[in-house]
Amino acid sequence: MKDEKNEDDESIVEGVVDDVLPGMGKLVKRLRKNSPELNRKIKEKDAEIKKRLEEGYSPEPKIQYGVRVRTLAPERKETAYKPQKMEKPEKKIIEPVVDLFDEGTTIRVIAEMPGIDEEKIALDLQGSTLLISASDKRRTFQKEVSLPCEARLEKQRFQNGVLELTLEKT
Repeated sequence: MKDEKNEDDESIVEGVVDDVLPGMGKLVKRLRKNSPELNRKIKEKDAEIKKRLEEGYSPEPKIQYGVRVRTLAPERKETAYKPQKMEKPEKKIIEPVVDLFDEGTTIRVIAEMPGIDEEKIALDLQGSTLLISASDKRRTFQKEVSLPCEARLEKQRFQNGVLELTLEKT
């Protein structure tokens, strides 16, 4: 009799489901009766929830501070992190992402150079070679693009770090 009463009692999981979706708790109860596996899993979750409530479960994570560095060298297995003198990094040369479209009588070149101002961009078009470069305090963009034929600059547009060039084939 006592076992039947425990099975008929509403579990914590059923109560939460019923609170979130009214009426669904009864469906879960019926499914529990027909599925021993679901019944077992709900009992496990109920036990876990009860244990957390008894222990005073806190949703805040426990944080441990410290840094360890493991190297592959056999002499040292673990070493503590030691801050080193910061040196000013050298200016990086970055190749921008460039797309080239042959559109019949024109060639369209699109280059991505985020964080650069338009006045810092330099273009050098010699025959069928286009050199795109731009530089600021932190970085330098530079890319040499081989064009399918000789061309001359017809239109230039720069917006949101994207340079768009329209070149007329000669």
